[in-house]
Amino acid sequence: MPSTRADRRRMLMRLGAALAVPAVGGAVRAAPVIVELQGGGARLELQFAEGFDAALRQRARVWVERSVAAIVGYFGRFPVPDVELLMQPVAGGGVRGGTAFSHPAPYVRLRLGVDTSSAQFDDDWVLVHEMVHLGVPRVPRRQSWLHEGLATYVEGIARTRAGQMSAATLWHAMQRDMPQGQPQGGDEGLDHTPTWGRTYWGGALFCLLADVQIRRRSGARLGLEHALRGVLAAGGSYAVAWPLPRILEVGDAAIGQTTLAELYALTKDCPAPIDLAALWADLGVVERGGTVELRGDAPLAAVRRAIAG
Repeated sequence: MPSTRADRRRMLMRLGAALAVPAVGGAVRAAPVIVELQGGGARLELQFAEGFDAALRQRARVWVERSVAAIVGYFGRFPVPDVELLMQPVAGGGVRGGTAFSHPAPYVRLRLGVDTSSAQFDDDWVLVHEMVHLGVPRVPRRQSWLHEGLATYVEGIARTRAGQMSAATLWHAMQRDMPQGQPQGGDEGLDHTPTWGRTYWGGALFCLLADVQIRRRSGARLGLEHALRGVLAAGGSYAVAWPLPRILEVGDAAIGQTTLAELYALTKDCPAPIDLAALWADLGVVERGGTVELRGDAPLAAVRRAIAG
């Protein structure tokens, strides 16, 4: 990986030329266009490779600002004080993927279609997902489920709380996708089953269960975000590597519970399938003809509302 800011800018120059995506309007640039933003107590540097016109750069800036607002609303601040966002052009429209890196300092590389519309930016989840990674210490590879699960779980909640998607859309997506995290044949627990489903959705299911239990024990006053804010306050971000038990211990201490450690003990070495039908019923998430009804009279309706705002 490129080791300095200058190295990363040179990499963007090479990628912009190699991808041969012409700048709209015929503009040619020999170096990345740099845009600086401030948000949530952090400095963000947007680096646009050759291939993005001024109108698209402005749409991307709004997209970044919206994503930062969602992250700050969830974590209480932006997770790291300084981050680079490296924008690489591809043909067509849409956000085509992103990756967060930690060395030598946190940065995010994103692939953007040069025809991406404002509506496509508004619907994007990728950037918030990658920014969630910045708020959690790095973990050993076999425990990547925590990182990917948190990012998968938190991004929709953060965007819903920021008014960027509806609660019904959020819970419908969870009800549809969470079954992918259930253990399958031969499963040996989250720490020993590195399949795609268990890494992303198994980790997200862990986070949902933790969030529900934290809120039940606290009368809906506290949630998973308060545990994660405690980790951040203790110096835990993507800039550092911590053992997973330390992350859970610090998070539990921040909320005065042992929920995270207890749930990890139950799920790390054995399948531990979840009765999702019962969980949705308790939360008041009821499927109705391809969408969901959110019931206010369900046993855990207050918990559901506390999770998504």
